[in-house]
Amino acid sequence: MSRRAVVTTCFALAFATTVPATASAADQLHRLSLSPGVNLPYYATHPLTGSPDPTGAVIVIHGTGRNAKGYFDRMSEAAREYGSKAEVVAPWFQTEEENPEKGDAYWTNGGSGSWKDGGGAESPEGLSSFEAVDHVVRVLADKAKFPNLKRITIAGHSAGGQFTQRYAAGGKAPAEVNGVEITYVAANPSSYLYFDEKRPAAHDSCPGFNRYKYGLENRNAYMSALNDDRLRAQYTARKVTYLLGEDDVHQDHGIDDSCEAKAQGENRFERGKAYSTTIHHDFPSAPHELSTVPGVGHDSDAMFNSANGKAAVFRGW
Repeated sequence: MSRRAVVTTCFALAFATTVPATASAADQLHRLSLSPGVNLPYYATHPLTGSPDPTGAVIVIHGTGRNAKGYFDRMSEAAREYGSKAEVVAPWFQTEEENPEKGDAYWTNGGSGSWKDGGGAESPEGLSSFEAVDHVVRVLADKAKFPNLKRITIAGHSAGGQFTQRYAAGGKAPAEVNGVEITYVAANPSSYLYFDEKRPAAHDSCPGFNRYKYGLENRNAYMSALNDDRLRAQYTARKVTYLLGEDDVHQDHGIDDSCEAKAQGENRFERGKAYSTTIHHDFPSAPHELSTVPGVGHDSDAMFNSANGKAAVFRGW
């Protein structure tokens, strides 16, 4: 029997939790029901059934290795060291390699079904990874579940940084919820979503330079819900920090070396600086910030546990 399922159009915010018998509360792998029979696994400080304790939350997006537990641990450490009692949530975007349990949504690590840029899942067929995070945002913003929560930061490193930057542009739930401030921290992504055809480097021999995920052409179903102007306006109205390691200048850790990415710069640090410069030139009132971390390369632990990293994630808490 095929593992594919038909996308359910009516999503219910029900919950299911898987609890390892010997695990502490913070180590438990939980599952958020996205629709009947469709779950998103996640790690969290408190299950998404709710808690009166947190006043802020961090949704941390893992990298291409899909190590959600590792990212949960690192962000939880950063929260403790910063002195924050944040709710930390780490969604797990599985692929077939993880042998997902029955009912778990899963994507691909690249191509049209990639979780990294809001692509449609393999199962249930077409479910956007961005839509999954929409559900997490709506639950955290639900005052019946988290009555004292006032802030949400969505943060990701590397592939998770790519996810965060593009979700900041197209994410639907942040425009729908009330009573919470939402910010975004994109750390060391390999590439960015541009809003016009200008690039820092030559791209004459790269016909796909302006196709999504690099530009606005040929966007996936989720990102096509808004037209170009509304997508641009939404992104430049949201609070975004580009968090860059100053030593992330090497061709390593799976850096995107396609011509589309190289049109944005030679390495991650160069690409991030160029993108920030472009945004501030074209949209000077955009509430976007560039924050760099001296002596750090492509290292999520060092980035989020740096003084600049913790300030970007927990600012105002």
